[in-house]
Amino acid sequence: MDLNQKDHGVIAVLLKRFETERYPKMQALQKKVDDGGVLDERDLEYLEQILHDSHQVMALVKRHPEYGALAKKVLESYQDIMTKSQENNK
Repeated sequence: MDLNQKDHGVIAVLLKRFETERYPKMQALQKKVDDGGVLDERDLEYLEQILHDSHQVMALVKRHPEYGALAKKVLESYQDIMTKSQENNK
């Protein structure tokens, strides 16, 4: 299996995980902060894992720039959630 085939397999898994796990969690966090809530310790641990994973995803995006816009949008959404939580904490 060459690197390109392996990458496409990894991308397929990441997209499925995003669809079934990460996007629903992102929506829940967005609702929480939109409703005036703040991120708790568990939420922050989750976001720390997202940040860690994003470094690995960026290597894939460099090789497959067609996924760059999606990756950017997702990271911007997490940034918005964290910013809103900080604003709510004031």
